[in-house]
Amino acid sequence: MRTDKEEAFALRRSGKSYNEIATTLGMSRSTLSLWFKGHSFSDEIRKSLTLNAGTESTLRLYKLNKIRGDSLAALYYRAKVEATLELEIHKNNPLFIAAIAAYWGEGDKRSRNNIRLINTDPLMLLLFIEFLVRFCGVLKENIKAAIFIYPDINEQICRAYWEKEIGISNFHKTMVLPSRHKTRKLQYGTCSVIVSNTYLKKKMLLWIDQLPKIVLNTVSK
Repeated sequence: MRTDKEEAFALRRSGKSYNEIATTLGMSRSTLSLWFKGHSFSDEIRKSLTLNAGTESTLRLYKLNKIRGDSLAALYYRAKVEATLELEIHKNNPLFIAAIAAYWGEGDKRSRNNIRLINTDPLMLLLFIEFLVRFCGVLKENIKAAIFIYPDINEQICRAYWEKEIGISNFHKTMVLPSRHKTRKLQYGTCSVIVSNTYLKKKMLLWIDQLPKIVLNTVSK
């Protein structure tokens, strides 16, 4: 048996991979594959190496997720602290209170990252947009809108109406509802104002949870 072949078998039995043996001895993987073919000990080592590689990969992924999770937890804790301080500062501001109350009643509370308020009254949406800009630091160009209409309503007319009334020109695709509501007559459909921001959503959820308690506590005194 060639000396390098003996060395290759010795390295394989010690648990080395094809790549490690090929690099150490300066030979091709195809030669090693030919030599080790049919040897059960080599197959067992291959299975062991595959298992170890999978375990190491899982551990690396766990560590990365742990770091990411810790970072997100710290970020969301910061959002909670900020929201608490801002609530204390602005709890007597009528715009702040009105916007939070509006979101409490009409806003999306289930989405993880979307702040979405839907209404038929453009003044309600204007108020909320002003709140987003003034208290949340949202740039107006980052605020989007979406309209919901019935099949017998003209989409272009509705969009022009809402764009003029709320001053937002960035619209999502219009949603056409299957049929007109039996009692509600909505000439221009309904419109929603949308901002995608998980950090801000965390703060909004805290505000709508805490503000009613603060207001009730103030009234009861």
